[in-house]
Amino acid sequence: MKNRSKLFASRRVAGFRRGAAQRCTAVALVVSSLCSAVTAAAQGDEGGRAEQLLRQGMQRREAGRDSEALELYRQAVELQPENARALAHLGVTYQALGRWVPAQNYLQQALAHDDDAYIQRHRTELTDALTVVSSKLGQLEVYGGPPGAEVLLNGQPVARLPMTEPLQVTVGSYLLEVQAPGHYTLGRPITVQSRQLTREEVGLAPHRPGGARAAAARAGDEPLAAEELADGGVQADGGGVPRWVPWVLGGAALASGAGALVAWQLREKYAERWNDDSACLGVGISREERCGSELDKGQSAETAAWITGGAAGLFAAGAVLSLIWAEPEQEQVGLSGCAPGLGGAVCFGRF
Repeated sequence: MKNRSKLFASRRVAGFRRGAAQRCTAVALVVSSLCSAVTAAAQGDEGGRAEQLLRQGMQRREAGRDSEALELYRQAVELQPENARALAHLGVTYQALGRWVPAQNYLQQALAHDDDAYIQRHRTELTDALTVVSSKLGQLEVYGGPPGAEVLLNGQPVARLPMTEPLQVTVGSYLLEVQAPGHYTLGRPITVQSRQLTREEVGLAPHRPGGARAAAARAGDEPLAAEELADGGVQADGGGVPRWVPWVLGGAALASGAGALVAWQLREKYAERWNDDSACLGVGISREERCGSELDKGQSAETAAWITGGAAGLFAAGAVLSLIWAEPEQEQVGLSGCAPGLGGAVCFGRF
C-alpha cells in the first residue's frame, strides 16, 4: 500500500508538470498571436496611410501643385521605404521640380523593384524619365589635401577630403572652394558636363608669414619649401606705393581737368551774355536787373573752374610722385589674386 501510494503520488506530479508545460505553451501561442495581430494591424494602418498620401499627392500634381505633392510622397516613403509605387512618384516629382540628383536616386530605387507589378507596368516610362534625369547630371571628384578639408560648391558644403566616391552634380558652372583651418582657402571656377567625370586636384597652402620669409628666400638666406611653390606660392612683399595708385591719380587728374575746361567755357558764355548791351540794357532797366542771373551763373562757373583746375593739378602731381615711388613689379608664383571668402581668403590662380 505504501509503495502504491508513492506510485500514485509520482503520477500526480508528472501529470501536474505536463499540464503546466501545456498551459505555458498555450500562453506563449496566445501572446505570439496577439503580437502578430498587432504587427499586421500596424502594417495595415501604415499601408492605408501611405495609400491615402499617394492619392493626395496625385491630386496635388494634377492641380499643378508639385511642391505640395512632393511633401506628401516623402511622407509616404517614410512610412513605407520599400513601397515601389511611392518611390516612383517621388522620383518623377523631383524631376518635375528640376531637382535632378534626388530624382535620379529615387527613380533608381523604384526600378530596382523588378518583381513589383506597378514597376513592371510602367518600366518604360520610368526608364525614359531616368534617362532624361541622368542627362542633366555629371560627376565631380576632388582629391588632394589636407585631409578633412571642406569642399564647397557656390558656397554650399558638399563633401570633405578625401572623398570616398564622386559627387552627382547638376550640369553647369560652379565656384569650387576648398577650405581647412590653418590654410589659405582655394577657389577656382569649374564646369560640370553631362554624363562626364570632372576631376580636380587641390592642395591648400598653410598659413605662414609671407613677406619676410619670401624676401629671405629671394636673398638666398632661406629657400622656399617645395610645397609652397606647388600649392600656390608666396607673393613678395615689396616696399613703396602700390602700382595702381599712379593710374588712379592720373585718371582723377584727367577728369578734374576736363571738368575745369567745361566750367571755364560756361563762364565765357555767361560773360558774353552779360556784356551784350543789346540784350542786357534797356530804357529804365539796368544791366543787373535784366541780366543779373547771367552774372551769378558766370561767377559760379568761374569758381568751379578754379576748384576743378586746382584739383587736376594736385592729382597730376600726386600721380607723378607715386609713379616715382611705386614699388617695383615683382613676379608672383602660383596665385594671381585673393579676395575675402567663406572662412578666409579665396585665392585664384593656376594650380
